[in-house]
Amino acid sequence: MAVQNQITVLVVDPDPQQRQLLSQVIQQRYRVVAVGSLTHAREAIVIHRPAIVLLELDEPDGDGMQLVRQLREDPTTRHVVVCCVTRRSGIRDKVSAFHAGADDFVVKPINVDSFLYRVVLLTRIRQVSPGGSDLWAS
Repeated sequence: MAVQNQITVLVVDPDPQQRQLLSQVIQQRYRVVAVGSLTHAREAIVIHRPAIVLLELDEPDGDGMQLVRQLREDPTTRHVVVCCVTRRSGIRDKVSAFHAGADDFVVKPINVDSFLYRVVLLTRIRQVSPGGSDLWAS
């Protein structure tokens, strides 16, 4: 697959091994920026303007759900694809994530053979429906 340098994916995970794994899978096709906290994620979003955020919900400096809500509330980031890639596996967590505005929810461990294609599909869905998660609000 060709690398699409114009599309940036932000990986947000406090576990260095998980950040590395996700980065390795995604860098086959996208430019990757990886950080380990919500504070660094917010900085990276302003600097790098990612099209996609892969987010672990359990962060050392807060709940990742806060970041999902902030992205959806801000008109400049409302279009960003948000995929929660997390160890949380409860139905309430999934429902809360989708209600907050997440586009997808993947429970770790990821399947490395199919995860990249899942991200590609999410970007295609966002292109077809630019409102993305906003459609759930109506």
